[in-house]
Amino acid sequence: MRKILLFAATLYLLIAPFTYHPDNKLVLYYATLGNGKVWDIYSYLNTNYDAAPKFHYPPVHYWVVKAEYPIVRMFGGEGLDSWLRRGANEAFDDSNIFLYNLATKIPLLVMVLLTGWTIYKICLQQGYDKYKSRLAATIWLFNPVTLYSAVLMGQNDMLAITPFMLGWYLLAAHPWVAFVIFGIAGGIKTYPLIWAIYLAMTYIRFPVWKRVLLAVTSVVVYFLTMAPFLKFEYFRNEVLYSGLSTRMFEAGIDIGLGDRVLIVPLLLGILLLVAIRRKVGKSLTDIVKLLVAVNLIILGFIHFHPQWFIWVLPFMSIYLAHRRKDFLSLLMIVGVMFGVVLLFDDKFLYWGILSPLNNGLLNLPLIRDVLIGRGVDVVLLSNLLHSLAAALSGYWFWKVLSEKNR
Repeated sequence: MRKILLFAATLYLLIAPFTYHPDNKLVLYYATLGNGKVWDIYSYLNTNYDAAPKFHYPPVHYWVVKAEYPIVRMFGGEGLDSWLRRGANEAFDDSNIFLYNLATKIPLLVMVLLTGWTIYKICLQQGYDKYKSRLAATIWLFNPVTLYSAVLMGQNDMLAITPFMLGWYLLAAHPWVAFVIFGIAGGIKTYPLIWAIYLAMTYIRFPVWKRVLLAVTSVVVYFLTMAPFLKFEYFRNEVLYSGLSTRMFEAGIDIGLGDRVLIVPLLLGILLLVAIRRKVGKSLTDIVKLLVAVNLIILGFIHFHPQWFIWVLPFMSIYLAHRRKDFLSLLMIVGVMFGVVLLFDDKFLYWGILSPLNNGLLNLPLIRDVLIGRGVDVVLLSNLLHSLAAALSGYWFWKVLSEKNR
């Protein structure tokens, strides 16, 4: 396992400096505001003019980035702050771009590796042999989704995934501590809170009333992290009710008189009831299958950003180590993700990601514009890709409902 981690670290360090996406740079820029003394980013951005967009993530996300920033600056040097202030469409042209790219990604790369180690330890803890445990970690570390989202782009999803997986490792021995950690992970990006609810309600070592308390623990911790800000309307609008938070409530079936059945909550509710009934918590393979289905149902019925498929991979990696015949699902995820990437109105998702190596790549046209120019219906193509994502979610929903527990 140490050799696998060392190889992954070497590969990441060879790739990370040469690829650029402005998202991680922007989030780190927020940590520099007010000479680094701002702790309430929401109030600051609503009382001071700044060209940067509002901060739409929960407060713990911002505080973690502030803790991450000194490490990034240690690697990036004094010029890093000036680079972070540069516009997204010109920052790639800096003479120190390779250094800054690597510096901003270093904490995230460490988290990818730590998550791989945690996956390995969870598998051993739950009775997988060393081969399957190493395979699960290897799938996580080297699959195209992880490489693209975490290493090439440097997306901040790792800030939430890593603590969640560490909490899961502690679950067997310290369940209450684990669910406090899950609540904090949800305070970074909300989706681990959904995972925590499923882990709580399928935790067969506890009776039902204690399982409910476990879930409530994570939810309470989540809201406690936001408690100082909830009274402000701008915080509720920019974080709680932002498009990022409410997308899972958009797809629905009209049942008349203004009422709708919301597809994602409907399917998630069915999954939860089936999981409790079948006691899927008895088997690591079954619980990760459930969490794969949960994530794919959300992604299958929302307007997603392609890099969000990394949410699925910690759980799918464990599942595929045990059931390799389902590798086709991973291939479909990779196909859908990169298909959506190529149709996005954002060059930094493909040409632009290599702009530090050749600035001229940004002069190439958008792929969607090339296709439109050749008479291709890109809206139809995009809808087909989203339909494939929905098909994947349906397949995993069926697997949870139909397959026998092991």
